[in-house]
Amino acid sequence: MKIISTVIISVIVFLALNGIIPTKEECEIYNSTVRLHVIANSNSESDQALKLKVRDDLLERVSQIDAQSKDEALEKIEAIKEELTQIASNRLRTEGVNQAVNIEIGKEEYPTRYYEDFALPAGEYTSVRVIIGEGAGENWWCVLYPPLCTASAIDYGEDGYIQVGLTKDQYDLITGSSGEYKIKFKLLEIAKEAFGIKND
Repeated sequence: MKIISTVIISVIVFLALNGIIPTKEECEIYNSTVRLHVIANSNSESDQALKLKVRDDLLERVSQIDAQSKDEALEKIEAIKEELTQIASNRLRTEGVNQAVNIEIGKEEYPTRYYEDFALPAGEYTSVRVIIGEGAGENWWCVLYPPLCTASAIDYGEDGYIQVGLTKDQYDLITGSSGEYKIKFKLLEIAKEAFGIKND
C-alpha cells in the first residue's frame, strides 16, 4: 500500500512540475467558452456535405448575437434554440432530406482540438450539440463564444482574439507558436483519462 501511495504522489508531482495539471488560464477557457458540435446523420458523402450546410446556416444566425460574456451568450442562444432548430430543419427540407434535428445545450467532454491558428485543451465545455438524424456520423467542432467560428479574429492576430473576449494569457496559451502547447494539451488529455483530473 505504501508503494502504491508513493507512486501516486510521484505521478501527481510529475504532472504538476510538467504543467499538465490545468492552469488558471486553462480553467478560465473551460469556464468561459461555448463550443459548437454538429453531428452528421452518417458518414455518407451526402450526409457529411449536409452537415456543413447546416453548420453554415446556424453560424450565419448565431453571428448576429452580441454578447459580452459566456452567460449572456448562452442566454441568447437558449432564447433562439427553437429558431436554430427550425433553420437546420429548413436546410434539410431544402436539400430534400427527411431527417430530424435535435439541439441540446449542456456540458460535454471534448478531446484536444487543433484548428488552423489555435488549439483548445481537452476537457469539459458548455456545448451546443446539433444532432442531425441518427447522429452517427463524423462531427464538426468550433467555438461560438468567444465567437471564433463567426468572427475574423483569427485573421488579424492578438488584437482580434482579445477583441472577441480572450485575455492575453488565454491568447498566448491557445496560439503558442513553439508547439509545446500541443504536447502539453495531449499530455493533459491522457492525464484526464488516466487519473480523472477535473477542470476545476
